[in-house]
Amino acid sequence: MNKYVLIALFAAVAFSCSRPPSDEPFVRRENAEYGDTYTFLLDMADSTITYGLDFYTRLERKSFGTFPEDSLVLALRWIAPSDSNYVDTLVVSLRQADGNAYYTKDIIYPFKERLDIPEHGQWRLKARVLNDAESVRGLGVIFKRNQWATTN
Repeated sequence: MNKYVLIALFAAVAFSCSRPPSDEPFVRRENAEYGDTYTFLLDMADSTITYGLDFYTRLERKSFGTFPEDSLVLALRWIAPSDSNYVDTLVVSLRQADGNAYYTKDIIYPFKERLDIPEHGQWRLKARVLNDAESVRGLGVIFKRNQWATTN
């Protein structure tokens, strides 16, 4: 076998085994803790790359019902690998939906292009919907890895 073909084959195998640039876990409302708290595991162990995060959700309404008007409010609790806790509140604007139908509205909300984390490892994110949890069909995150960014 030609050595260049062999090198190309090994390169193709190496690239096909690499981790995808993002994960997009979604938790359905039926699987949320207490019906309003959504938990995500985020692997931020690699200190050579940066991480970003967006939120997405689908809202649903009954016939002749209404969607929440302006925003969803999320209470975020970040649990570090060392079990330290960090809390934050996020107001997700509902004015710009990505997909609209009479009964559903899809929202993708950019959160942070670059997460500043105090330690690397497996993080847990608990997002609790503080208002109008009834219309939320589920909550998801788009967890991005940027392998070419500098961590400085």
